[in-house]
Amino acid sequence: MGMELEKQENTEVFKLTPGDLDHLFRRSGLIGNKLSPFRYDAEQAAISSPSEYFKALAESPRLNQVAGCLLEPDLKIEFYRGGAGTADETYYVLLSKPDQAVAAQFVNSGGEYLVLLFDDWASYLEWWSQIYVSTGIGSYQAVFPKVMDTEVLICALHCIDIYRRSYMESMLDYSGDLNLSLTIQDYVDLLKRAVVSRDKRWLLPTLLELTPGLKSSDIALKPEHIKQLEELGFAAESESVLTLDERSRIMGTEFITGWMGGLGVQATALIKGEECSLSRVFLAPTAFANHLISFETGSGGEGRFRHQASTAEELKQTLGKWMETLQKAVGGLAAAKTAEPKMKFCGQCGSKIRSGKKFCTNCGKAV
Repeated sequence: MGMELEKQENTEVFKLTPGDLDHLFRRSGLIGNKLSPFRYDAEQAAISSPSEYFKALAESPRLNQVAGCLLEPDLKIEFYRGGAGTADETYYVLLSKPDQAVAAQFVNSGGEYLVLLFDDWASYLEWWSQIYVSTGIGSYQAVFPKVMDTEVLICALHCIDIYRRSYMESMLDYSGDLNLSLTIQDYVDLLKRAVVSRDKRWLLPTLLELTPGLKSSDIALKPEHIKQLEELGFAAESESVLTLDERSRIMGTEFITGWMGGLGVQATALIKGEECSLSRVFLAPTAFANHLISFETGSGGEGRFRHQASTAEELKQTLGKWMETLQKAVGGLAAAKTAEPKMKFCGQCGSKIRSGKKFCTNCGKAV
């Protein structure tokens, strides 16, 4: 991870080795849940010692907050970053309902865990936006004015990539003329090549590679999707020839000059004991706008998307409301979760302790 993790107000930074997680289980007494990226290894914990990093966390008054977020989160948000030449990066943001704390968990080049603990979502969002979000400009023209089929988005991003490709080819040929026309068959063939390439220097493959579950979803291009490109101003079709139109040229130039990479995001929670996706979004910041794309399922099971181009402040407001919606969904699961008998671990010997027990039945230590 290439960012600087400077301690700031409302934030604590902790470093842990992989083996420290077993000691975090033992010290906190938590058993963990399916949403957590971590699992307890009792045998390893019995023969290993915590690192010096763990001492700082063990002595911190925020130990239980960190343990609750990492080991028994109520909401997990996965971030996948890449595209436009940026380094690939994967990290988690974990929230636990007992308080408003938010833990962002990264892995550094040495394989150690870096945990940033924020007081609340607003504090995390302020930090996150300074790293990943463009300031943007106001009054960005609406691109997709309504909810549309995901296939339309794929076709539109492909048009943007074709413009970028033509622009770069003209540079290599020392030519000022751009070839903006191609047959429908060539358009489709090039799209297939883009999908299987997994080349995140291009916008469409970046969308498909970074957005969890999107590439494996049921995507079926139809003539009507090509037709909608004309209505949106991306391309015009005539006699089986597709010519890129104004919107492709404008956004193609935007992504040539100011694309800052992409972020695929998925929020999940436990529903009836199983991890289920609550929301999937893709963010593509440029120097002009933060393009936020959210995905949903239509009444007939078809994939749909919404698009919003916003400034940094507008994006933070949108993501604030997004979190409120997620927390309401998680809050609805509280009764089912608390009704289940909960098992913990003894902080001294690591044996399992059922809910309601005041002493460890193995070593006798008071719980």
